[in-house]
Amino acid sequence: MDSSAKKNELIQLLESLLPEEGTVQTDITSLSLSKVSKSSEFACSMSEPSIYFIARGVKEVHLAEQIYTYDASTYMISSVHLPLSGKIIEASKEAPYLALKLTFSLDEMMEVVQESGDAFMQPCTKKCDCALVMGEMDEALLDALIRLVSLLKHPKMIATLSPLIVKEVLYRLLDHHPQMFIKQFATMGSHAYRIMQAIHQINTHFEEPLRISEMAHSLGMSNSLFHRHFKNVTTLTPIQYQKKVRLQMARKLLLSQHVDAATASFQVGYASPSQFSREYTRMYGMPPKSDAKRQGKAL
Repeated sequence: MDSSAKKNELIQLLESLLPEEGTVQTDITSLSLSKVSKSSEFACSMSEPSIYFIARGVKEVHLAEQIYTYDASTYMISSVHLPLSGKIIEASKEAPYLALKLTFSLDEMMEVVQESGDAFMQPCTKKCDCALVMGEMDEALLDALIRLVSLLKHPKMIATLSPLIVKEVLYRLLDHHPQMFIKQFATMGSHAYRIMQAIHQINTHFEEPLRISEMAHSLGMSNSLFHRHFKNVTTLTPIQYQKKVRLQMARKLLLSQHVDAATASFQVGYASPSQFSREYTRMYGMPPKSDAKRQGKAL
């Protein structure tokens, strides 16, 4: 079966599993599926470590000043938590956007690296690269995806077979030349591994003051080295990254818990509601109260 036939097989499989629009968390805990029948506006989100595949349609993703566009011929990997904004730019009722997201953990990646022996255990000398990258789909990876999604039609097989296929997908990504940098994140002691620890700490304690010197020292890095590698990985400074995390968490509070702007600002670590409102407006295009009203109507 050639690649075009395999792509059509994946499309048909997803259409059978997604009779309605929306995003579905599947019985494979790391796998979610999406179907959208029209182009969308930009939406901000905090991506978790994930691989994003499109079976049909096109999506545009922004990370700071970087712009990425991907479709069925490519895939996108976020190796750490990143503040992204994105929009679907090609979708219709006749040919809905169909996509998959496969999340992964550092432990899963480390397991693949360790079980692969010398293949992935070589010292990483390459500098830290941006944690959001694109890759080209190939038949072997597409075949693994089809087998993984097909398990959803055979629930009894999921517990036994899905971990094996997920591991195969991770192996193929690690082995894929454009994604060689991922090994840095799964290599203990590398600069990228330390930056990943810093990212985890900021996401876990985003409401606390960010003490750069203390964080850099705890990671065994100088301030300048820490700043340089952090920006290489995220395209943002640590302060800019924390600000985006805080604003996205505040927006979740405004929309899901219906708190007022001042309460949301204090809960995410802002000392000044007016500063929060200014930065929120800069990021989302309108003040918190107006945004909450607009989103409430949209919902």
